[in-house]
Amino acid sequence: MTLEPLHPIQAQRLSTMSAAEKWEVAKGLLRTARQTRRAGLALRHPDWSAERIEQELARELARART
Repeated sequence: MTLEPLHPIQAQRLSTMSAAEKWEVAKGLLRTARQTRRAGLALRHPDWSAERIEQELARELARART
């Protein structure tokens, strides 16, 4: 996976953010990723219950951290 470089405006904004602000951005990105993956699982497995989708989401996220 190749990461694209930050736009200069993004880099400038990040350099002025506090650690707390950066943490809030990171939490928002994780929340968005979870929502997107949850929706994908629901579309791929319409027969799964909400509980089953949450279990799979948790399993995938745990695996992604290793």
